[in-house]
Amino acid sequence: MRPLFSLLTLAVSATAQYQLPPVPVPSQNPMTPAKVVLGKILFWDEQLSSDDSIACGTCHVPEAGGGDPRWDRGLHPGPDGLYATDDDIIGSPGLTRQDGSGDFTADAVFGLRRQVTRRTANTNHGAAYHADLFWDGRASTTFVDPETNQTLIPFDGALESQAVVPILSPVEMGHEGRTWQEVRQKLQARRPLALALSLTPDIQAALSTSPDYPSLFSAAFGDPAITAARIAFALASYQRVLIPDDTPWDHYVAGHTTAMTPQQVQGWNLFLGIGRCNACHTPGLFTDDQFHNLGLRWKNEDRGLGAVSNVPFDDGRFKTPTLRNAGLRPRLFHNGQSAALLDPSQTTDPKSTFSVYMNGGGVDTSNLDPFLLPLIQFNVTTQDLLTIQHFVATALTDPRAAQGLPPFDHPHLRSLDLAAPRAFGAAMVGGSEPFVVDTVPANLGNQQWKLGVAAGQGLSLAYIGYGARSIEPAQWLAGLPWNIDVNDGRLLLLGGNPGDPAHATWRVPVPGDPALTNLPLFFQTWALDPQAPFGVATSRGVEITIR
Repeated sequence: MRPLFSLLTLAVSATAQYQLPPVPVPSQNPMTPAKVVLGKILFWDEQLSSDDSIACGTCHVPEAGGGDPRWDRGLHPGPDGLYATDDDIIGSPGLTRQDGSGDFTADAVFGLRRQVTRRTANTNHGAAYHADLFWDGRASTTFVDPETNQTLIPFDGALESQAVVPILSPVEMGHEGRTWQEVRQKLQARRPLALALSLTPDIQAALSTSPDYPSLFSAAFGDPAITAARIAFALASYQRVLIPDDTPWDHYVAGHTTAMTPQQVQGWNLFLGIGRCNACHTPGLFTDDQFHNLGLRWKNEDRGLGAVSNVPFDDGRFKTPTLRNAGLRPRLFHNGQSAALLDPSQTTDPKSTFSVYMNGGGVDTSNLDPFLLPLIQFNVTTQDLLTIQHFVATALTDPRAAQGLPPFDHPHLRSLDLAAPRAFGAAMVGGSEPFVVDTVPANLGNQQWKLGVAAGQGLSLAYIGYGARSIEPAQWLAGLPWNIDVNDGRLLLLGGNPGDPAHATWRVPVPGDPALTNLPLFFQTWALDPQAPFGVATSRGVEITIR
């Protein structure tokens, strides 16, 4: 039997070994409460996107482990451009593509539908500890001001480097050619979080004394100037507080021996033992902050780090994600190919994390990481690996994130909490099925509200009608379905390149009259289309509620 002092020494040693160090904070961007709350406001403001439909927080929800809960709407066809094939990717839904003037324009892959990113959104929980960010590491530790091209942070600036990328991306938050001047002018004119459905106490307190963005920037930086660098500094400061270090495992290694269940303890021991999981998922952040190739897909489909380093050995290598809060994430791996850790398909789906680790990789074994060896050769059983996954899914989950409690509390996003516009009724299909592009929120006082019309190909004419009443079921007149009782409408010339869907954008300012709150409007499109039975194609009806 070991002496008591020896047991205490072991306990202290284990705590020191696994304890997360202080969060790295670059001296050029010291954290302050005013800067953190500004970053929180920016992170959760859908108005930071060019059309008010996406916030940073849309793709990084704490209750989803810092990932995207909308995985069931985020299918990308992959490199072959075809859906329902092996290279499909579960990414994050972004914006409907928009040109430099903000008009809807056809994307080569998605047409006039929402675009989807080529990788699933990685967690931002614990991101403050990473030297480089994004799955491919292209957001480097050195932060360069995107407006002045000056190096502002030589080290520990990965969060700042990452923060500025999505805002101008025409897939994620911007239109084609969006500039920082446009971002600046928009923030100067908008009420912070005007679209949010509820605000947290810290945000309410900040807005009570600084009700607009210039005053928020003044509180954080000393003057009201809004710059790309300051936006990055604020967003990074906020994300540096999102550290999921209050898990059962944290309490267990700190000496609270009952903090984990016997099954979790067994999984932890297997994690360190025959599972060899700690080789890449090093406690306590549970990542080695390196890049590895698991052979999930053929490396030429997505070169990963290789496209950044231009080193062939790096092809197919992606960043090791932290396992903290992995049990909250609905999809796993950079392409989202695996279901959640506790999903029953783990033991049957060859694309699951269970199958990849048990078998020592995916379909492409040409450039596998040497750390990746089949667990089956170490006599790891199915039950062993399920026990390890149970440990990761439960013992490494921070209940504050799961429940949206500080520091993971946040405003409720309009796009996630309100029902999407409702499609109903029948359509008359021609060369394609016409539809109304309804992704921009119809909120009171939105002077930039717009609808799109997509129908047929090439130059054509379309009529978009609207009314205050739907017709359900559709009424058929002259061989065409009528889904709405049309009060008025607009004739639009549909443009588009040969082979692209014909389309047009209708800008419809929404008055700020509170009497319009919860008013439903109904829309339908009729378009000339020689391939339709009567030369006219029609869309289904769409119900949009002003809120």
